[in-house]
Amino acid sequence: MTTALDSPCLGVCVIDARTDTCFGCFRTPKEIARWPRWSEEARRETLKKLKQRRKDEGLPPLAFYEEVKLD
Repeated sequence: MTTALDSPCLGVCVIDARTDTCFGCFRTPKEIARWPRWSEEARRETLKKLKQRRKDEGLPPLAFYEEVKLD
């Protein structure tokens, strides 16, 4: 089973020019490129940022944020 720690990609891979983040996963292009090389700790920290970015845009958290237990 793939988890958000493997990749938070939702298959909606389009970068929003306004925010410089992906419309699907809310990662920046640099975060997307670096994700495969990051430690589990770095991935968890980034997932926390992604959760906050979604909240800042008025979107609910995704279920996998809870599965990964970010808090």
